Amino acid sequence: MNPRHFSRALGRMVALGAVATLLNGCGILSWFHSTPTPKTPPPLAKGMDKVSFSTEWQARLYGIWQVNPYQGTLIAHGKGQIVVADASGRLVSMTDGGHQMWTRSLDGRTARGPTLADGVVYAGTDTGKVYAFTAKDGHPLWAVQLSSEVLTPVVAAGGHLLVQTVDGHLWALDPDNGKVQWTFSMNQPTLILRAVATPAVHDGVVYAGFADGTVVALSLGSGAELWRAQVALPHGSNELARMVDVAASPVVAGGQVITAAYQGNLAAYALQGGTQNWSVPMSVYQTPVLEDGHLLVADADGRISSVDPASGNVLWRNDRLSGHDLTGFGLCGGSLLATDNGGYLYVIDPQTGHRIGQTRLSDSGIQSTPVCLGSGQILALSDAGTLYRIHLAKR
Repeated sequence: MNPRHFSRALGRMVALGAVATLLNGCGILSWFHSTPTPKTPPPLAKGMDKVSFSTEWQARLYGIWQVNPYQGTLIAHGKGQIVVADASGRLVSMTDGGHQMWTRSLDGRTARGPTLADGVVYAGTDTGKVYAFTAKDGHPLWAVQLSSEVLTPVVAAGGHLLVQTVDGHLWALDPDNGKVQWTFSMNQPTLILRAVATPAVHDGVVYAGFADGTVVALSLGSGAELWRAQVALPHGSNELARMVDVAASPVVAGGQVITAAYQGNLAAYALQGGTQNWSVPMSVYQTPVLEDGHLLVADADGRISSVDPASGNVLWRNDRLSGHDLTGFGLCGGSLLATDNGGYLYVIDPQTGHRIGQTRLSDSGIQSTPVCLGSGQILALSDAGTLYRIHLAKR
């Protein structure tokens, strides 16, 4: 955990622990650290201001919005349509031009979705429900009740819908009607981040991370376990220090799956059998990305590194954003993008690690990773509920 938050956070946990235990029926507590005061980033190095930013449009979405560094609101995009969901369970569908198409209200607050796939919008809630709507007009198709709060976006793959819940269950649902095809479960620690890795699917295998620091490979068709590996082992004298949630989604590349744990390790495992190829101590909750043979990783303290995916060796490290709460991390047009809780958008050269552009989109935070639309166009959502379409251009 970030040391600058530990003492204050531990004090709050001790004071509130007994009350929280009484209020929590399933025995699993969720961890939210209070977001620190946003930091102003250092200026770009001389001659490195190589990207310009222009706002194509912005749309204010009225509702309840929030920034959580472990569980931001994702933006679904496809075929000229944008779908987002706020913290009160309100789904909003828009055109690429920022005009509202339809809205729907769900029972409970939404998870990190929604998901847009094959002409259907899927969304899960903290009441344990998963919903399906037609993307065109928001017509309800079905809803299913699961065992507990939905923590991941729905993943559509090979005739299955995959979703994970706070009680350690991974579910496969039928896209046609929401019926359960199979389930897999792991024991949950007492304290969790309330964010788990979105499952990744490759060649008929599901790779899923859990809050106990484990990554598991399962058959997509049956849910049968193929192998499991321990990305990180809990250690420390209290539950806060022992948190090792696999919150970053697995990345499949070069015959291996790469995954990471909070307060744990970044590690690579063979796709067949799960033998560990390498492991590097690193606390990570943002999903790493691959670009031209480089694995780009943001750690929990805001440091950004390039790692050789074949060996785990660090090729470069940029600590100029150390201490910033990064809320998003992704690629667009060969550039690395990062966002933070101060509302800043950063553009980074993935080959060198140098910042080559930055702008403040909002005086509130940015919800999560910007969506790349191609041709230098991105979508970004602020903590205040303003959706931006931004054009990036090299100077």
